[in-house]
Amino acid sequence: MSGLSDVFKYISHFRHAGHQVGRKIGDMLEVLTYAAIVRNTDLRSRLHVEPKLFGFSDAGHKVEFTLLNTPSLDRNNQPLVKNGGEITDPTTIFAFIECKKVGVEQTVNSGFKSTFDRHDNKSYRVPFDTTFSVSFAPRGADVRYTYEVSFNRNHQIQIRLVEDEGFLFSEEIFAGSRIVFTLSDENFSEVIGNNQSLRDVEYSLKNCRILEIISIENEFVVALLNDCLSGPQTPEKAKQSSFVALDVRKRRFNSFDKRPNESEMISVLVLTEFAHWEQKSQNMITSCIDKNFVVSDSVIIEAFEAFEEEFGENFYDMITKENFENNPEVRRIALSIVNAHEGKLFQDLDDQRLKRFAFANGQLLFEE
Repeated sequence: MSGLSDVFKYISHFRHAGHQVGRKIGDMLEVLTYAAIVRNTDLRSRLHVEPKLFGFSDAGHKVEFTLLNTPSLDRNNQPLVKNGGEITDPTTIFAFIECKKVGVEQTVNSGFKSTFDRHDNKSYRVPFDTTFSVSFAPRGADVRYTYEVSFNRNHQIQIRLVEDEGFLFSEEIFAGSRIVFTLSDENFSEVIGNNQSLRDVEYSLKNCRILEIISIENEFVVALLNDCLSGPQTPEKAKQSSFVALDVRKRRFNSFDKRPNESEMISVLVLTEFAHWEQKSQNMITSCIDKNFVVSDSVIIEAFEAFEEEFGENFYDMITKENFENNPEVRRIALSIVNAHEGKLFQDLDDQRLKRFAFANGQLLFEE
């Protein structure tokens, strides 16, 4: 894995609300994929959203999008998108598309947890003038960073770097303060103060730790030190997607094996925050799924920024497939982003080229 995604840098700006925004990354991926499909009239008329698609095992798999052999039209002969229901006969479809994101998982630092008494279920008591360490030791590098951290009774945080006697970071803290310790992909580290944001950091993150100040009491500070882990769930996500492809393929063709140059029923997986996908998870999906694509962090951030500008601080409530279907502004924004890229949002893992969805001769095509 190459580190933490740029999407994480973007959503970390929202602090506690970042958890809510983080859950919306997958929804944004679905909205953009939805827009990329329906911009093509032929695909829009064949689109079936979130059906339960049955496989050889008789398990029903809720997939984001399927494409039907027979178009659906309304009374005015306009394309009609189907929603929900079940598809038990895979011969009625020519493709199905799943979307997966794996974000950053924040877990309490084990050393911090073992050093301090628990205050409640989510935080710990750090006595004034008690020192604890935040460190990075990049594997294979000849550099190490050991930050010695303490809080004093003047409500200041003091941070020294063992490896650099001249380093001192000090600032006032209060309830809600946050200090971030970063490690870049070039093994450079710095401390990001409360009035700064990871959005201000230009380099890619290999790792970071976030110190949150919950409250300041008479004898201690209630705090939490989180490690930010890049996608430990990727193997499970890869297994889920791979099994759906295998199960449906077995029901359709009576074989689990991928078929060369598949065109009758193409299994498609769309990912984002790809920095979190380790090689073994990539190997799993490419072995089982016909086509695998990545939507870049920059496109996801572009979409988030557009929604934030349009809808304000609660913009993440607008990021749903239902709103794309029913809210003209949501639909306009999503389609404008996709159209600005000429539909070419999808980097093909096979050749690393950007592709868009197209339709011809009853088949889903991927055009450059």
